[in-house]
Amino acid sequence: MARYSNIDDLDYADDSSDDGLHSFNDNNNSASSYRLTKYARPLIDYVRNEWQSNPKYASLPTTNSDTSDYPRWVQMLGSIVTAPRFRRYVLVYTTVLVSCWLGWKFVVSPRLEEHAAILHALDPQVKEEVGGWFGANALPRFDIIVQLRTLEPSLLPGEVTSESDEHGGRRLIFIGDVHGCKDELERLLEETSFNPDTDHLIFTGDMINKGPDSLGVVDLAREYSASCVRGDHEDRVLSLRHNMIAANTMNDEFLDDANMHRGQYTKERQLARQLSEEQADWLDTCPVVLNVGQIKDMGQVVVAHAGLVPGVDLDKQDPYSVMNMLTVDLDTHVPSSSRKGIKWTKVSYTLCFLRVCNRRLHETFENPESMLTTVIYGHDSKSSLSLKTYTKGIDTGCFKGGKLTALVVGDGGKQKTVQVRCNNHT
Repeated sequence: MARYSNIDDLDYADDSSDDGLHSFNDNNNSASSYRLTKYARPLIDYVRNEWQSNPKYASLPTTNSDTSDYPRWVQMLGSIVTAPRFRRYVLVYTTVLVSCWLGWKFVVSPRLEEHAAILHALDPQVKEEVGGWFGANALPRFDIIVQLRTLEPSLLPGEVTSESDEHGGRRLIFIGDVHGCKDELERLLEETSFNPDTDHLIFTGDMINKGPDSLGVVDLAREYSASCVRGDHEDRVLSLRHNMIAANTMNDEFLDDANMHRGQYTKERQLARQLSEEQADWLDTCPVVLNVGQIKDMGQVVVAHAGLVPGVDLDKQDPYSVMNMLTVDLDTHVPSSSRKGIKWTKVSYTLCFLRVCNRRLHETFENPESMLTTVIYGHDSKSSLSLKTYTKGIDTGCFKGGKLTALVVGDGGKQKTVQVRCNNHT
């Protein structure tokens, strides 16, 4: 077989040959022949050497005279840098590294620092340096305020879920800040399928004030023999009422704006006058702290309107702080109604976590769960529903058009939340 050094030398005969056969014509000037100039180079060049002719590789160093002076490693580096896949990898890995750095800078590192600060604040040595946790030493006593009350044990859910009852036995229904929204409260009780025979209502404070029917809410709670804690709004209204009774100004409404508070607490003073003796006396029996008792998977359950100072006994908690606190100063352990410190719930969680993880507790107590404390509270509508391991915040801003929330706890410690939409009463 003949070999051809160049495919350009291969000619095809014209189809008009008399014998109908194709033949090779050595005459390159024949008009009937054509050349296969399209595939003048081997096909392998198109597969392996496209980078030499494709415009997107125009910046790539070649073996031409203008680049032949570059060292081979420079040419290889240029090939790598100009490759599209390399640029994609650089973009991807750069994005990953930047994301990791931002996550560490703004998420992980602040949380680690916060956790370290909480651990330091809970150190017993720090407790001695600050003279004891706030409220543990000098506790003010008020004759008109009930500091602590314990729930009747017969009202608690059972240890094991009962399949015979529609609701699984007894239930506790904790209800967030109602603020006089009686219609929403009645709808919430319907949604929970409230049964007065097996269910017990517990209000987390702020049942009254702001809303359209505070007296109706109090009457409903009294009708069902509900439990409650004293919120900052109950405290304000009841304190004003006691002061007006002592000053004999219960009927002097014109003094509210003109001589007394210059318009301050006018609505609260009006509500204080509207309360009947029975309604006011019932509200006065609402304790600052309600000790619910032991519930499976929750430990010792406690209800407070705003919060508790972690590490302080329930009967030594400062009443004003329990009704108003939002944060705790880690250096002084003093609670505050502002948001400048750290949320008391984080400190409480860390303290409970340390108790559970402490080996001594496991060695000393047969049931370490009994050392846990779960706090159910309201007050903080800005944080809305906040269900953590050891803290349950259920104030969801009903008065401002948010929701009214119930935390239902049944036999076996089974928990669920029920909510209803509220009208905006602002």
